[in-house]
Amino acid sequence: MNNDQTIEYYQKRAREYDKIYFRNDSLRQAEIHYLYALSRRVLVGRDILDIACGTGFWTRIVSDAVQSVIGLDINSGTLEVAREKTYRCPVDFIEGDFLNIGQLPKKVNGLLATFVMSHIKRQDYGALKETIARHVPPGSPIFFCDNNLICEVKPELIPDEEGINTYKKRILENGEEYTILKNYFEADELKSIFSDWGEITDFYFRKYYWAVCVTLA
Repeated sequence: MNNDQTIEYYQKRAREYDKIYFRNDSLRQAEIHYLYALSRRVLVGRDILDIACGTGFWTRIVSDAVQSVIGLDINSGTLEVAREKTYRCPVDFIEGDFLNIGQLPKKVNGLLATFVMSHIKRQDYGALKETIARHVPPGSPIFFCDNNLICEVKPELIPDEEGINTYKKRILENGEEYTILKNYFEADELKSIFSDWGEITDFYFRKYYWAVCVTLA
């Protein structure tokens, strides 16, 4: 799809983004709090790379459990918000593309990737695996999580011409509308993708969210 506006959308949404984690829905809150705890447990004591770190919301969530964080994001606007937050460990933020990660300021031995898998084309999963393997050593834990598809959203999805990826419309608080890449996954697809990365140590799949934790091969 030629009118993919994902990057621009998150640049414009930076000041609004964190509100999504505080929706007044008890089941949704129970699931997201489970993910908070799981991410801390899996990455405890690690020096981690947080790809597509956005506003630093999840960076802050894990900062009381990890040793240090390098937060990587392609958007200067979201990184501006991230740098305004306080963290419980040393954090460095750098601007860059997670599919083409350059030199990092220090070595890492863990990976955090929250709500980014759905914004990656399925054709690029191999490139994602390769770039992570160049920077995160074997035996390191990685944590991925993202949204599940709920029935209300299904009619909003727009398939691409190849029928591989899906897009949807998103509207900012000011009424501006954007078309963004947004893929959703069945449990079996997630297991198939991540079993190729290493050993799946935790797998969580509920109504609103999923999470996969892997020890890299």
